[in-house]
Amino acid sequence: MNMSKLTRSFRIGEKIGFGFGLVGLIFLLVIWQYHDTLRQSLGDYQQLQNIFVAKKVDMLSIESSMRGARQAEKEFLLYRDEAFAGEVDRQLQQALLSAADLGRIDPESIHIAERITELLKIYQQKFQATVLDWRKMGLDHNSGLQGTFRDAAHELEAMAGHLRVDRLYLQLLQIRRSEKDLGLRREQQYLARVLDLIQEFERKTAESQLEVGVKTRLFHEIETYRETFETYARTVLSDEDIHGGKGPFRQAAHRIEAILNNHHIPELANNILQLRRREKDYLLRHDKKYVDMALQELNRIHARVEPSAITAEQKTLFLSLLKNYRRDFTALVEQNDHIDRMAGEMQRAVSEITLLVKENVATANQVMAQMEKEINVSSDQKEHFMLWSVAVATLLGIVFAISITLRIVRPLRSMAGMLDQLAYEETTERLPFYPGARDEVNAMAGSVNTMADNKSRFIAWWKSSMREADACENLETILQQTSDKPERDEAEREFRNALAARHELLFQQYHKLHVLNGAVIEQAEALQKEGHSGETQISINTIRYSCHSMQNILEMVAFQENQKRTAV
Repeated sequence: MNMSKLTRSFRIGEKIGFGFGLVGLIFLLVIWQYHDTLRQSLGDYQQLQNIFVAKKVDMLSIESSMRGARQAEKEFLLYRDEAFAGEVDRQLQQALLSAADLGRIDPESIHIAERITELLKIYQQKFQATVLDWRKMGLDHNSGLQGTFRDAAHELEAMAGHLRVDRLYLQLLQIRRSEKDLGLRREQQYLARVLDLIQEFERKTAESQLEVGVKTRLFHEIETYRETFETYARTVLSDEDIHGGKGPFRQAAHRIEAILNNHHIPELANNILQLRRREKDYLLRHDKKYVDMALQELNRIHARVEPSAITAEQKTLFLSLLKNYRRDFTALVEQNDHIDRMAGEMQRAVSEITLLVKENVATANQVMAQMEKEINVSSDQKEHFMLWSVAVATLLGIVFAISITLRIVRPLRSMAGMLDQLAYEETTERLPFYPGARDEVNAMAGSVNTMADNKSRFIAWWKSSMREADACENLETILQQTSDKPERDEAEREFRNALAARHELLFQQYHKLHVLNGAVIEQAEALQKEGHSGETQISINTIRYSCHSMQNILEMVAFQENQKRTAV
């Protein structure tokens, strides 16, 4: 009922427009739902992109920067080039920027970003300390502790070279043995052999690292030995008495031996070579056992120098060089230990950063996979919902279209049927009419009802007039033809009934006029309340006053007709 009342308040065009508007609104709601679904899906993917993908990208950027920093660190440690140290700082700055970006993504990333930043700064501080240590150590073999140690080693080797007379001493022993062989066997070959050995001794003396003054003394003494030995050899080969093989050559040989003894430390060359070997082993492998071996060799060398026959001045100088070597080698070892500690701390920081990156990348991948799955499930659900929404919207559109069409077509069909009846017969049916409704079909129904009422009144008036005429004619005929009282009474009663029916019809017409005039008065009063101005308001007032006067006249006439009907 409420829906019917609502539809009657609209015109046909308004109903059609409302129907199309309602269908359009339904489809707009479907479109809005579609866009809302799309917006939510895009929002989910944007959240996935802006948070979890961004986390993964920043984490991988940090990992890439750390990989670059570690590569530059290794190249610095390998080539000792400070350009690689600058590359480490550049990579670390990039990693710090990525960590700062990570901390701005969401609150959950702040703690992780702060921890990574802390570890990056620890790594940076330790690497800078390592660079300073290597500057102190020496970026090449000629600078820093390495240069100082290398100089000490070279000085020690040079001093050891001055005391390296083992080959000369062995050569002297071979000369003396051949000298004895000549005295025993008195053969020319031993003379030639001694002279060859003397020549070889001179060559070795020239090639040795002995001081120039020592070489000069040896050359002088070996020349004296040669001259005196040749004199001795002529005596021997002449089969003369050699007096036990003694002579000036023997004193010259003793002087040569004394010179060599003053510059001889047993096994010094081997010990020096072993010392440098252990030193190189440590520098190559960084194994502390080689440090102990090198220190043991130093102790052996020191033990050989102390009881040696070299001069006190040479001994003091050599021991001083040995002490310098020990000091510089120990400092080098300590510096390497400090660098190793820095490297260990850097490695721990890098390991923790790598672990954090791997854990967070794995977490991001897991969350991304989960969110992607949820988004896909949600998208499928929303897709199904959209399909149902379209189907329901289409169905509702059809229902609304049919409903509105039926509310227009049904009254028109009823109206057409009634008009058909009015064309051929009298009908008592009336179309539903609702006063105050704005529907054109309702207005047409009112007009058709009015047409039916007018036709019905006209037929009723015609029937009443014909009945009255017949009754009057019948009464007149009876009065003229007979004086029979029953027939006359019957004719009079019929005439009175006809008059009563006519008066009833007139009363109904007066009442109808009264109702119509009352409607005009109501409309005039409604227009008067709207507050028109000028001639329009005057015309409205005139219509209202005239209708009131007509209403009074109709009431008076209706009253008189009612009195006549009562009298009849």
